[in-house]
Amino acid sequence: MSFAEDNNDTEDYINPSMQDVESFIGDNGSFKSSVEGFRVRPGQIKMAKNWQQSLRNSELIVCEAGTGTGKTFAYLIPALLSGKTVVISTASKALQDQLVEKDLPAVFSLLKLTPSFMALKGFSNYLCLKKYHEECSRFLNKTALKFDESNLEKRDGVDEGMLDENKPSEESLNENAITEEVLAKLELLIQNANFQIEKDLPNIDFVEVNSKFPSAVTRRVTCAPEWCSKKRCPYADECFPYLAREKAIRTKVVVINHSLFFADMFIDDPFSALSPAILLPKFRSIIFDEAHELPAIGREHMSETIGSSDLDKLKEDLNYIRKNAAIPYRPFEDWFLRVRKVYSEIFSYLSTAEAGGSNKRNFLFYKYDDYDENSRDPFVEYHQVNRDFRMLMVNLYKELTEYKKFILDNVDFDEEFFDKVAAFIKGKIETLVSLMKLDDRQDPKNIYYGKYVGTVEVQRKTFKLSLTPLEISGIFGSYLDNCYSSNIGVLMTSATLAVNHRFDKFLNDIGAPAETHTLEVESSFDYSRQAGLYLDGSFPPHDDTDRIDKIVELLEPVINQVKGGVFFLTTSRDALSKATTALRRKLGRKRKIFSQNEKLSNSDMLLKFKKDGHAILVGTSSFWAGVDVPGQALSLVIIDKLPFENISDPIFKARCDFFDARVQKRGASFVKISVPEAVIDLRQGVGRLIRHEKDVGGLIICDPRIVNKGYGSQFIKSLPNMAIYNNLEDFKSFLKTLDESGKIQGQ
Repeated sequence: MSFAEDNNDTEDYINPSMQDVESFIGDNGSFKSSVEGFRVRPGQIKMAKNWQQSLRNSELIVCEAGTGTGKTFAYLIPALLSGKTVVISTASKALQDQLVEKDLPAVFSLLKLTPSFMALKGFSNYLCLKKYHEECSRFLNKTALKFDESNLEKRDGVDEGMLDENKPSEESLNENAITEEVLAKLELLIQNANFQIEKDLPNIDFVEVNSKFPSAVTRRVTCAPEWCSKKRCPYADECFPYLAREKAIRTKVVVINHSLFFADMFIDDPFSALSPAILLPKFRSIIFDEAHELPAIGREHMSETIGSSDLDKLKEDLNYIRKNAAIPYRPFEDWFLRVRKVYSEIFSYLSTAEAGGSNKRNFLFYKYDDYDENSRDPFVEYHQVNRDFRMLMVNLYKELTEYKKFILDNVDFDEEFFDKVAAFIKGKIETLVSLMKLDDRQDPKNIYYGKYVGTVEVQRKTFKLSLTPLEISGIFGSYLDNCYSSNIGVLMTSATLAVNHRFDKFLNDIGAPAETHTLEVESSFDYSRQAGLYLDGSFPPHDDTDRIDKIVELLEPVINQVKGGVFFLTTSRDALSKATTALRRKLGRKRKIFSQNEKLSNSDMLLKFKKDGHAILVGTSSFWAGVDVPGQALSLVIIDKLPFENISDPIFKARCDFFDARVQKRGASFVKISVPEAVIDLRQGVGRLIRHEKDVGGLIICDPRIVNKGYGSQFIKSLPNMAIYNNLEDFKSFLKTLDESGKIQGQ
């Protein structure tokens, strides 16, 4: 079977002879007889058939697919059979890699289609050849460099140390990070990529290095669009990120992440046949996996910021100028020092205000002396201007404005480069003005009022001023409307989209019509047999400062009884620290205790946890989602508290306050925003327990509100159909029964 060509954007494009998915994954389908271990899953068939129909009609479908559905095959098979060019957007680079390294090769092979797929990542993920050769020259000046391939054959992969996800200190970001071994591995990656490019193979990684080396290395060798010389670069014809983009626009299936999708929204125009493809191909269908994360990632990506990180960028600009002998360096250095002084004054003021600690507040807290952080009315007018803060903002505005003028006065030295520098500074000026005028309701040109929130975040050594949209529904809703009018089929899918089996909240968040086709596909797992849930209204209240110690004391007998591993998931770093201390005190001699944010990276800690099979892992947000531990290695999940967002977070508070004001009902946001978003987060955490049809185990939610509060039923009804226990001894008996029956995988 050949892959249908997609050379137009008309309605005639749709392949009328698209084979029904059931002929592949149904009871009488070809996969059942040709794929070893293949199981017919009714939920998978249901999802695939509905998505296939939406592709035929070029419509939007929102589908929740429970764990074990086989949703990846369910969306890939119809997409490939359609012959349409498809973009798949995921929340993480890890899922991008899984799709192109495992799932897509398998489905293309099973469908007997010519492979045409790749992952495309952001510009700064790829190796810059110019920087690479500069590092080689720098290393050669220090020592004789020889690429000894015999050393590379000793190990198949990258150093374990190169997989450390923890961001190193600034002190480690120096040339000593570039060793002979690093350069040799980069050289081999270059050779492999060039061979693949020459053969025009599918899934070329184009020397994507961020996932293979620590940031101390990647900061020195990856591409940066701000300082890219483009066609003037001696390696322009070999530039990996540009080759990747050229390849992407000629590829049938391109896998990106949500951040890159939001960036592309303002670059490509997939709705116009006359508009050239720049980053992505002219796709006729788009799939959003892990779609529940779109609103949060969208808000973050659409934020505009000013802060300490600006100085890093401006310093790199200065380094670029220093290397260019035709540009007088000293005047630009003087200007950089002037700008840095203003940024330093702002940080000093903010740090003093926060007593040297970390905090995140509404921008208006600093703008006005009479700002009331506890007020829930977003339309209150404040009048007592904080003159010290205002003067700092005025000084920043003046310095940036004059610096931009200086840059433009010298643009002839390097027009392309200095135009980009001026545009960067102009963007910072505009963000600053928008922040200072954010609460000006009299200005008809103020498009941010009531739609954005300003924040100030202060850390130990940095600060950041941000302008963030409250919601993405307006922008994203328009995008979905354009997809519909342009006959582009859209699938939104995740294991957690619905709240109490309703999709209202998600549809509202993405700006989709209320009548959108929604589908709930239940998990193929038998939760009533595989899992038990313990709830107790007498757990310590959520505001009890000693609750973690009391919970560990109470659950110690249960943990001792479980033969497999245990996840203890917390909702805050404070609870993480307390749980780690309490568990080590009570159980440290019996089990290994791994705790997030200690010596090990998250990935290394998870590997050691799986290998041990009997350990306890204490984690916060990073371990609530995207973590897969099948089998006995994870037999009990303990969740310390319902994961409500902290109302003190200025962005979340503004979202709630403006919602209440809009519907003219105080507290309405708790029902419409707080509870639904906490339900989705809880479902993500619960989803860590059962990852395979042979998995069994227990779940404990240590929050009495799920039993004692009326809204608790929303959480319970949204969870899988587990056996619920309200008596701890009964729950222990259930776990013992699972153990004695030998159902735990690996027993």
